[in-house]
Amino acid sequence: MSNPFSFGGVVKEKKFCNRTGELKELKQDILNNQNVLIYAPRRFGKTSLVLKTVDELKEEYKDFRFVYIDLMTITDKREFINKYFNAIAKSLETPFDKTIEALKSFLRLKPIIKASISDTGNMVFSLDFSRNESDNVLDDILNMPMKYGEKYKVCIVFDEFQEIENIEGLENKLRSVIQNHSNVSYIFLGSKKSIINAMFSDTKRPFYKSVKHLTLSPISYEDWKRCITKAFKETSKMINEDIIEDILKITKGFPYYTQQLCYEIWELTEKEVDENIFNMALNRLLKQEREYFIAIWDNLTQNQKKALKIVLTTNGDNIYGDERAIGILKPSSLQTAIKKLIEKDILDKKDRYYFQDPLFEYWLRKEIV
Repeated sequence: MSNPFSFGGVVKEKKFCNRTGELKELKQDILNNQNVLIYAPRRFGKTSLVLKTVDELKEEYKDFRFVYIDLMTITDKREFINKYFNAIAKSLETPFDKTIEALKSFLRLKPIIKASISDTGNMVFSLDFSRNESDNVLDDILNMPMKYGEKYKVCIVFDEFQEIENIEGLENKLRSVIQNHSNVSYIFLGSKKSIINAMFSDTKRPFYKSVKHLTLSPISYEDWKRCITKAFKETSKMINEDIIEDILKITKGFPYYTQQLCYEIWELTEKEVDENIFNMALNRLLKQEREYFIAIWDNLTQNQKKALKIVLTTNGDNIYGDERAIGILKPSSLQTAIKKLIEKDILDKKDRYYFQDPLFEYWLRKEIV
């Protein structure tokens, strides 16, 4: 019997927990051709939510098509053009010869279209064009969804959208083109809060107030309890509510870590989960993430490390006035360190300062403090 929990990739079907409200809202936004920004920390499940939404829309509407592109690894304009072009080409879902003809009909400059087979056995489409043609080719590629939208209901998903700011001129060009695409819905996903906020909230940036902001709240503990209990029960294993509470105290309902810890617990369980199994699974989890956490810690300055210890000691509340912080760092130094930690997406603030990554916080309390 396969493990009912999943982490490290897109979570689909039965392994996906709740988000019914967000699914319904996002579906309607897409059908209304509304452009939407979804910010959440990495590993929070935003990509899984969006791909589940568009997959369901594709099942419900025969004329619905979506294009998904992850911008995380893109480093220059040519790479963006080819990766976006390939994503659009695959979304056509027609026989090879018809795909080529359709693509040619969308392009004004008629660059050479290449098709090859990747190492994983997938078809990959690309364009061959000169440096002098790149700007015009970019215009053509960016306008393809609008032309495509004359035949289908189209949604474009840009994952890790903040990465386009590293490609000179792309942010301005993209905004200037897609603002005229009233027949297409664009979904922007971002995981670096400081950059995403600047892109969409700074009056000097091209995407200022150009989208609807969809807040992705944590999945409630009650929803997690139902999902976890059901998953164990349907695979003929038992887990009691106290163990689930222990899981959520550590993961704080963070989707990636909740799925990851439950995955390890399920693997170690024959019939019923007990405290020993829980502790073994937790140790496995911490061992898996240890090198990643050490790398984060090692890349911090001494003042940033001290600031994190202050946040841990004070639970992020009244950090500048708490006696436990006095003598560790001067207020000005603490303020500078906190600002940098927020920019690095390690800390954030609502009514108090808190860690964006709950398992990193748990590891620090266990290993460092």
